[in-house]
Amino acid sequence: MIINVILGSTRDESLGRRLFKYLLGRQDEFEKVNDVKFNFISLSDYNLPFFYESMAPMDNPNRVLKPNEQRWVDDMRKADGYIFLVPEYNHSFPAVLKNALDFLAFEAKGKPAKIITYSNNSRGGQFSYPALLPTLGQLGFFTLPKPTSVRNVDKNFGVDGNFVKDAPGMHGDIKKLNRAFAESAFYSKLFKEHPFKCDASIYDK
Repeated sequence: MIINVILGSTRDESLGRRLFKYLLGRQDEFEKVNDVKFNFISLSDYNLPFFYESMAPMDNPNRVLKPNEQRWVDDMRKADGYIFLVPEYNHSFPAVLKNALDFLAFEAKGKPAKIITYSNNSRGGQFSYPALLPTLGQLGFFTLPKPTSVRNVDKNFGVDGNFVKDAPGMHGDIKKLNRAFAESAFYSKLFKEHPFKCDASIYDK
């Protein structure tokens, strides 16, 4: 059972990197408690170009991709569930994440996605979640309701991924993030063990 934890920003100074490092530092704990494997992914590791293919991936079963592009697609295919760490850019989500998703076809169909939004203010990146939903829906992700919002990341997490001294939101963030990972693990197991199957004959008259 594999769940990809995806940092949806490639900026070197992204606040998400602080959150990403914090979660990565707790990987062993998360895996032991939830009995799954969490695969931490940073989009910058794939160096994806702007999507350029002449056909939509869903319409092109004979795609030939470059090695870095194929690695992204394969890593998403191998996962049983997903956790997206998503900031808010101008009331939406980052273009680099949209571009990465545009490389996908059916790799995530029917698999659950948990969204964790974050920001440097009290809104917690709330507008990125509804903006992301149509894209995830088109690709067949089963997006779990109600995102987890992490507020004031710059005031709570240091660049090393640890909580800063006397972080005001520490206890609340720990509780929310623990629940988010547990929720993702629960639904990933549920969906894998009970995949949706439709017998078309039941509709025959």
